[in-house]
Amino acid sequence: MTEPYYSDNHVTLWHGDALDVLRDMPDGSVDICVTSPPYFGLRDYEQAGQYGLESSPAEYVERMRQVFAEVRRVLADDGTLWLNLGDSYYSGRGNPGPNADDRKQVARRGWVRPVDRPGQEWAKPKDLLGIPWRVAFAELQDKERASRTPSPNSPATPPNASSTSFPSTRHGSCSNGGWRCSARSTRRKTR
Repeated sequence: MTEPYYSDNHVTLWHGDALDVLRDMPDGSVDICVTSPPYFGLRDYEQAGQYGLESSPAEYVERMRQVFAEVRRVLADDGTLWLNLGDSYYSGRGNPGPNADDRKQVARRGWVRPVDRPGQEWAKPKDLLGIPWRVAFAELQDKERASRTPSPNSPATPPNASSTSFPSTRHGSCSNGGWRCSARSTRRKTR
């Protein structure tokens, strides 16, 4: 069994590959899961088998389905999942050359990220891939799950709008996936 990263009387935190950690946990043992998995195709952390560098959106969504099937299994009947999952654009620009490393963020290496590989059949350049929707709709196919509340997230310092090709947003969203929530988890308790 995987050991907790941190634990006290109020919280237990786990660190490791999500599927490995979740598979070691007993059914119904988790009250809340708060997660922000790596977004599809945006970073290369140079870790074998890392999440987010699958070769297509479909492969990424399937991997997220596997993770959230385990989350659902370990959630208590009145448990809640909070998911922060951002979107990606397909650039298809490919390797722009040997001196094109991103100086601001070395994890953005255009010749590694699937969103930069030219000629992908799953998108055309500048397409918004709809990753959060794809994951949510894939999860809704399971009749035990319900998408409850998308929650706008307005950061104190919004991201810069660096593109002139498409509109930018100044917010993200978190989703409260209230899977298998019982009435007592959504109703205010009275004395």
